[in-house]
Formats: sequence, structure tokens, C-alpha cells
Amino acid sequence: MFNINKNDQFFLNLKNKSIHNIDDFLISTCNRTAFNLINNWPNWEYRRIIIIGEKGSGKSHLASIWQKKTKASVLNLKNFKKNSLDKIFLKNKHFIIDNISSIIQNANLKERADIEKHLLHFYNLIDEKKSYVIFTDIRPPKFWNLKLPDLKSRLMATFSVLIKKPDDEFLSFLLVKLFADKQILIDKKIIKFIVSRSERSFKNLQMIVNKINKESLSTRKKINLNFIKELI
Repeated sequence: MFNINKNDQFFLNLKNKSIHNIDDFLISTCNRTAFNLINNWPNWEYRRIIIIGEKGSGKSHLASIWQKKTKASVLNLKNFKKNSLDKIFLKNKHFIIDNISSIIQNANLKERADIEKHLLHFYNLIDEKKSYVIFTDIRPPKFWNLKLPDLKSRLMATFSVLIKKPDDEFLSFLLVKLFADKQILIDKKIIKFIVSRSERSFKNLQMIVNKINKESLSTRKKINLNFIKELI
């Protein structure tokens, strides 16, 4: 977990890459329920859960934390029909399936029918095989445009946890981490300025940090408040 110091500047000695360890997960009111659920493994009431949240909200981070706990396999729906479900369950009992709606909606009619048929079979085998699965998506199942009624009804009844819109505290935490991931020393006045003047979304903050980093590298200008004001 991550806390901001009370200094004028913040710096974390992190490599420039996505970090999915439990100690690097930022906890606030918007995601505490989802984090507690993952942290409570193996004491789950459910064998299937859906984590819902906008892009960049930490769904994959939470799934990765659970994967480290369970050695879960990440399944690709596009390759579902190529693999025997019996073999899949022989190899593992814990699974992660990311971004279902995007994969389904980008498939043609035949691919979609095959994906939904195999996903329904997989879903029904979870209890029989005493297995567990995490689904992730940016929206609830009722918006996944599923055509198979049995699959749609089962997924809509699946226990879901929502990562809510971030508050100011969390946005500040996230900005510090995003800058730190790129080895950027940042003044907290800049953090406050960005939070107060930006769209309140995870994706937008990622875009802003990437833009600042790219512009700073190309112009070799120091990242100060004036520099930031010119960009956003």
C-alpha cells in the first residue's frame, strides 16, 4: 500500500514499468471493497466474482495480486474453443478472464457464438470442478451485449464488486505513483494543480503523465508548475 509523505516533493524508487505487487496497490474509499475481497482469499463465499471499473482503475492489478496468491491461469476467450475445458481444469483450478465485453463485441457473429457457448460451459463447470474465477470488465454484465440467454442470466447473477470513481486523495496518490513509475521527482503543488484541473478519471491521469514525461524528455525542460500549465 502507498502513502504520500508530508514533504514538498515525493519520490519512489520504482522501475519504469507496471508494478502489480500487493504493497504497490493504492487503497482509498473507491477501491477498498474490491481490495478487501481479494485480500480475504481464500475465505470467499463465491466461486465466481466480477471486478468492474474503468480503464486504469486497478482491475488488472487486483487480479494479478490474486494470481500470485493462487497461481491462477489467465484465459484468453479468443482461444477458448481451441482448448479442451477438461484439460484446462486438469492444469489449474483458479482462473482470470479479462475484458470480456471488449472481446465479445469485437468478434464476428460465428466467433461470438462459439465464445459464448464455451464460456457458458466453463461457467457451469466451476462448481463441479471446485474452482474459482475472476472476471474483469469496464461495465456490468447487462451491458456486455450477450446473445446467449443462459450465459447472460448467470453472469448478471454473479457477485460483482465495483471500483468507484476516484476521490481527490486517491487521484493524488495515483499521480504520485504514475510519476514515480517513470522515475520523476514531483512537487506536491503540481499534484494539486493537476488534480484540480483534470478530468476525474484513471485513464486521463495516465494520459497526462505520459504527455508530461514525453514532452519533458523531448524538450529537456524541467517539470515545474509553469511547464505543467503550458501542457494542460
